[in-house]
Amino acid sequence: MFSKPRRAIRIFKILTGTLLVVSLLLAILIFTGIIWRSPGYYKVSGIQSFEVPIMNMNTYDSFANHRRPYIYQVSTANKGSVYVLGIEHTKDSKNHQIDSIQRIWQSYQPTVALVEGRLGFLFSWFQHPVSMHGESGATVYLSKKYNIPFYTWEPERQNEVDIMLQKFSPEKVALFYSLRPYFSNFRFGKPSNPDEQLKEYIQTRTDYKGIRGIVTSVAQVDSIWKKEYPQLKDWRDTSDEYGWPEGWFSEMANYSNITRDIHMCSVIHELVAKGENVFITMGSSHAFRIEQTLRQHLKRIQ
Repeated sequence: MFSKPRRAIRIFKILTGTLLVVSLLLAILIFTGIIWRSPGYYKVSGIQSFEVPIMNMNTYDSFANHRRPYIYQVSTANKGSVYVLGIEHTKDSKNHQIDSIQRIWQSYQPTVALVEGRLGFLFSWFQHPVSMHGESGATVYLSKKYNIPFYTWEPERQNEVDIMLQKFSPEKVALFYSLRPYFSNFRFGKPSNPDEQLKEYIQTRTDYKGIRGIVTSVAQVDSIWKKEYPQLKDWRDTSDEYGWPEGWFSEMANYSNITRDIHMCSVIHELVAKGENVFITMGSSHAFRIEQTLRQHLKRIQ
């Protein structure tokens, strides 16, 4: 009969061995592509300035009846090219747009792929890429099948902050990121302690290069708010459910939505300049709004 210490040691060894076997099995499943992980972020070396601005959503509303899917190719004289597939979001594997993705992939033969979103976990033995992750899943599936590198074109928070700082002051950007989650969550109910909630957001949402340490206290937010918006109710009672306060705050909210497209176009520029043939899927509105920006900008690549 085992003593308690010997029994504990044996149980520990069994648990450790089991954990190692499970970890090894998981690593094998990931390595072979049976289990998917989220695509990595593309580390763009710099955010581009575009001669032709990306179309904002207000302007886009007057063009919203364009063809779908919205597909086009932009090539350079001596470098790479990009095939943009603006898809009407679908998780139907039999949707004709999925056929378009497969057909264009075969004829274009890309060297790198970009997808919208972070996708997430997928167990390919039991889950269909398109049913789980739509057109992004179809693109990642092809990337894995043909051993082509793939990334999400979404920006990391630091990239987003960098883009915002090109247009707005550090103080305004820090205030925006501090108050955005508060305003967003207010529609679900006012927190019991607004000051403590905001203090948490200040600590977690401004801990990025360029805005770190710019806004440090609730008192500072009070001071800025009263100075900039003396006619409005207190920020503690403000929601974004019906829009943001007019002026630079509203402008920042709208511009933050376009930072994704600015980052995406910067990634495309960098890859095309390196001579890559880029295959990228996105929602059809993104594809339409960035087209003229891309066509004009990529012409400058020598």
